[in-house]
Amino acid sequence: MGTSKIELKSINELIKSEFLIPSYQRGYRWNKTQVIDLLNDIFEFIQNKESKSQIVGDFYCLQPVIVKKVNENNFKLIDGQQRLTTIHIILSFLGKKSFSLEFETREKSKTFLENISDEINNENIDFHHISIAYKNIKDWFEEKQEHEATIKDEFFINLGKYTKVIWYEIEDNEDEIEVFTRINSGKIPLTNAELIKALFLNSKNFATEEKNLRQIEIAKEWDEIELTLQNNEFWHFLTKKKEYATRIELLFEIFSNEPIKDEFSTYRYFAKQKHITNLWAENSENIKKIFLSLKYWFDNPKLYHLVGYLISTETYAVDDVYKLFKGKRKSKFADDLLLKIKTGINIDTIDDLDYNNNYSDVFKVLLLFNIATILNNSNSYIRFAFDKFNKENWSIEHIHAQKDRGLQSSDAIIKWLKDVQRQIRVIEVKEEEQLEKKKKIIIETQRLSLLSKITKDDEEFRSVQNVIFEFFGQPDIDTIDNLALLSSSVNSSLGNSFFPLKRKTLIDKDKNGEFIPICTKNVFLKYYSQDANDLFFWNSTDRKDYVKEIKSVLQNF
Repeated sequence: MGTSKIELKSINELIKSEFLIPSYQRGYRWNKTQVIDLLNDIFEFIQNKESKSQIVGDFYCLQPVIVKKVNENNFKLIDGQQRLTTIHIILSFLGKKSFSLEFETREKSKTFLENISDEINNENIDFHHISIAYKNIKDWFEEKQEHEATIKDEFFINLGKYTKVIWYEIEDNEDEIEVFTRINSGKIPLTNAELIKALFLNSKNFATEEKNLRQIEIAKEWDEIELTLQNNEFWHFLTKKKEYATRIELLFEIFSNEPIKDEFSTYRYFAKQKHITNLWAENSENIKKIFLSLKYWFDNPKLYHLVGYLISTETYAVDDVYKLFKGKRKSKFADDLLLKIKTGINIDTIDDLDYNNNYSDVFKVLLLFNIATILNNSNSYIRFAFDKFNKENWSIEHIHAQKDRGLQSSDAIIKWLKDVQRQIRVIEVKEEEQLEKKKKIIIETQRLSLLSKITKDDEEFRSVQNVIFEFFGQPDIDTIDNLALLSSSVNSSLGNSFFPLKRKTLIDKDKNGEFIPICTKNVFLKYYSQDANDLFFWNSTDRKDYVKEIKSVLQNF
């Protein structure tokens, strides 16, 4: 799409215009809900502006209107006719002068629109819907007038002066039908970024041939920034599941530093700026500087992990982090981030954290344990994979089993019994009591797995299950010494398996490229256990060694 003209226009500025709605467009089809929603939105804007009860913009903004100029005041309306037709109907009801509208496929449409009434007109489907919309508008105003005697006058003033459209006028050499087709097939996303790009590259910003080189330079740099942001490793370090059709839009949100009130509020901020090209790379704060700052965080190992932790835990969004960064020395910025992270973790209470009562705190401690493990080793080449972490849902996994998790069907129970049988056969035990339990488990799991139907509440299964957990260790320990961080997809595949089976499953998934956080991997390899000779059990000594390591790593962070 061309970018010859893009600006904000009030409804008052459209009054002298004449719009032709071409034959390739469908007719007017807004229903009562859509009409009333528009009226309510403008009315809410009026009330908020008068009461100043909340932050309100200078105007209420409608979505883009895309046109092609025919002559001075005549335009073909390529997109936005449903909104403009509704505005025209409102002005007609208020008895005020409006812009001209004409449907190419409807004879007398211009005359009809200039003389609408609440009498339902069934001459054609468009007139039918337009007259229904008129009646809905009339009913809405009559209801409001019972409490707001001046509603018509107030509404007209705010509709005319303070309601604006994003005016997008395509170039003369563009094919309007091709533009219409591309818009309606979703190939032209009218996003904030696309609209802002049109503002930056508008030809009126570049008066001389020398300045035209600046236009080319901005366009080239724009594309390079967008390409860098398309690197998922970089992008998902900056955001937690937030996505844009054009990722550079994030930089404009950071720069504007304004609340997102609606879909196009970021664009409106830039539309009001004078000398907009200065915002690219000349002012002390500019779009390029923001990008280069984010890229510096990404490339610096310490800042990468500190910023990544704050964003991943949703302690801060990237724009909040940038506010902390602005105007600071880089070393001071890192120190401030570190202080904010440490303030959120109480090492003295880590022993008391448990799955049911402190889930959020456990999650933060385990994530920070992974990150601090990497940062504490100055020679480490490992980077925590925030791109994988922030794209997935993560949960806390019990290192040793939860007794009933996942056993919801006969098939699940039988599979679990077979897994137990397969694992217990390879375990060597020396004590007579343990050897007897092992034999009993093998015999009973073989027998029960041959049954056609079994539930977790069957007495025989419960009895065998108790013997299994007596053999492998106490289940359902919810304290942090039995918890580790895993993606929900990997976690769900583990079911209520006991330690050796979980260990084998995680090793297999790690070999296949699944992202297993370094400390979770270390736990199941018994990296933190002082006595790691027995890889089939997660016992009380292992749990104590694990918590001791968490505390040590965080204290030295």
